Amino acid sequence: MATKYRYEEFTWPEIREAVAQNRVAVLPVGTIEQHGPHLPLVADVITATEMSRLAVAGMPEEAVLLPSVYYAFNEHHLDFPGTIAVQGDTFINYVSDIGKSLAHHGFKKILLVNGHGSNVPFLDIAARNITNHSNAICAMVPWWNLIPKELFTELRESEYPGGMAHGCELETSVLLHLCGNLVQMEHASRDIPVQRSEYFYWDLQSPSPVFFQEFFSRYSKTGTSGDPTKATAEKGRRFVEAVVVRMMQLIRELRAREIAPRVDHH
Repeated sequence: MATKYRYEEFTWPEIREAVAQNRVAVLPVGTIEQHGPHLPLVADVITATEMSRLAVAGMPEEAVLLPSVYYAFNEHHLDFPGTIAVQGDTFINYVSDIGKSLAHHGFKKILLVNGHGSNVPFLDIAARNITNHSNAICAMVPWWNLIPKELFTELRESEYPGGMAHGCELETSVLLHLCGNLVQMEHASRDIPVQRSEYFYWDLQSPSPVFFQEFFSRYSKTGTSGDPTKATAEKGRRFVEAVVVRMMQLIRELRAREIAPRVDHH
C-alpha cells in the first residue's frame, strides 16, 4: 500500500504518526487572479500545488502535503475581471493560523510554497509569526527561486528585464507542461511595461532592488507582464523538473534542521 502524503486523507491517529515521523508539512499558497487572456485564473495555485505535490509524492515518508490556499492579496489586479482579492492582514492571519494549528498538533517543520509574486511580503510575515509564536519553525519559498540560474540562461528567450513577470514566458511554459488544456496560446501576446529603468522593472528571474507595485492596468493592456509567446511545454517541463529536485532537497534540509533552544540574555 502506497504511503499517504495528502494531509486531508489522513485520520487523526495517522496525523499523530506523521508527527512522530518528523515529517515536514508543506503548504502551497497561490491566488485567484487574472493572468492575461491566455491563462486561467487558477494559474498560481496550479503551479505551487503541482510542484509541491510532485516533490512530496517523491518523498512521502518525509513530508505531508496540505490542501492549498487559493485566495490572497492582489488588489492591484482588480481592474481585470476575475480576480478575488483578500486584505493583507486577513491573509497573513489566515496562513499564520494554519501554521499554528499544525504546530499545535506537533509538526515542527513547516514549508510555505508560494506561487504568487505579491504573496512574498505577506507570507514572509506569516512564516515569522508561525516561528515566533509556536514551537515549530516555518520557511517560505517562491517556487521560481528554486530554478537554477544556469537553467534560466539556457532556456530564456524573452528579454531581460521584463520578459518573465506575470503570465509570461516562465509561467506560461510551466502551465503548458502542467495543464496545457487550460492554456489558450492563440490569445498570448507580448506585453512589457514601457516605463522601465534601473530601479523600476518586474522580472521573476532577478527582481528589481526596489519594492513597488501599482495597479496592473496602469502599465499592462492585456493583464500580462512579459512575453508568453516565447513559452513552450518543453521549457515548462525543464523548469518544473528542476524546481521539484531542489524542493525535495530543501524539504530534507528543513527536516534535518536542529531547533536550538532559545537563550534569554537579560
